[in-house]
Amino acid sequence: MKKIVLSIFVVAMSLATISCSKDDNNNNGDNGGDQQQLIVTIDGQQLTFDSFNVNRYNYDGGTELDITATIGGGTSRIITFYTFVGDTGSDAIFNFTYLLNGQYYTAFNGSATNFVSVTNVNNGSRLEVNFSGNLGGYDEVNQEEVIVTLESGTIRLDL
Repeated sequence: MKKIVLSIFVVAMSLATISCSKDDNNNNGDNGGDQQQLIVTIDGQQLTFDSFNVNRYNYDGGTELDITATIGGGTSRIITFYTFVGDTGSDAIFNFTYLLNGQYYTAFNGSATNFVSVTNVNNGSRLEVNFSGNLGGYDEVNQEEVIVTLESGTIRLDL
């Protein structure tokens, strides 16, 4: 009899564990699972970056998150930036760089850049950022500045 009760208990607990997840009490309309995406329109083309590498560096003053985003793990389009855990508000992400087929575009090149960001959530386990603006690069062949326009950028990461 003890074996039957124990078997029923094990099966019941297994079912309870399977049916419960960390996201059952999620009230934000998400259907569950990790949210890992950076969506942005670059020069009129909407792109979804879905592969991320997050490096954490702990300092006396806090934790730095260095984030690299790619499309499907590819190397033709890469976005990198960093932030410090707990920093929110405008311009709380730094060194935002877009790499397109070997050409770097940053907010630090030239005078035509106007990249802005607003970080809404940055607690070490979740990062939510909205961003837009122009990034500049330099065309070595034509010896001129090249601008890319980023619109409607969103970052939603479970870290």
